[in-house]
Amino acid sequence: MPPFAHIGNIPVEEYAGFVVPVILLYVYARQRNRRDRKALARLPGVAALDERSVRRVLARWAKGGHEDVGREHVALMYPPGPDGVTCGELAERIDADKASVRTRLEDLAEFGYLEIDADADEAGEGLRGWLTVEGISLLNLTEEALLDAASDASPSNADATDKTDASPAASDLPG
Repeated sequence: MPPFAHIGNIPVEEYAGFVVPVILLYVYARQRNRRDRKALARLPGVAALDERSVRRVLARWAKGGHEDVGREHVALMYPPGPDGVTCGELAERIDADKASVRTRLEDLAEFGYLEIDADADEAGEGLRGWLTVEGISLLNLTEEALLDAASDASPSNADATDKTDASPAASDLPG
C-alpha cells in the first residue's frame, strides 16, 4: 500500500512511529507541570518556613549534589525563586534587607546557579538574576521538598497520625 502522505521526504507511515511517542511525552509533561504549579500555588508564603521544612530542603539539596548552598539560601529559592526579579523585589518578597539578599544572590552566581544581569544593575534597576540550568535544578529540588513537607503537614495526614496515636497499645487490650 502506498503511503497516503509525506512530511518532507519521509512517508507518514514511517514518521508516525516517531512522532506519537514524542507527542505523548509532551502531553504527559504538560499535565504534570500544571498539577505541580497548582500544588505550589497552595504553599504558604516564605514567612511560613519552619525548621522542619528548611532541614528537608537542605537534605534534598545535599542528596542532589548541591552542598555549596546553605540555610541562608533557602528563602531565596522559595518558589517561584529569584529568576528574573531584582534584588529589591526579592528582598521585599522574603522580608529581608537588600544588602543581605544581594550578597546571597552573588553567592548563587558564584556557585553557578544564577547569572547576574549587569546591564540592569548599571541602569539603576538593581541587581537582577536569571537561573541557570543548575539553578533550575536547585529550584526544582526546593519545590519537591516543600511539597513533601506540606503534604506531611496536611490535615488529612495529621488526622491519620492522631488516629494511630489514639489507638490502644497491645498491652492495654483485655485478654
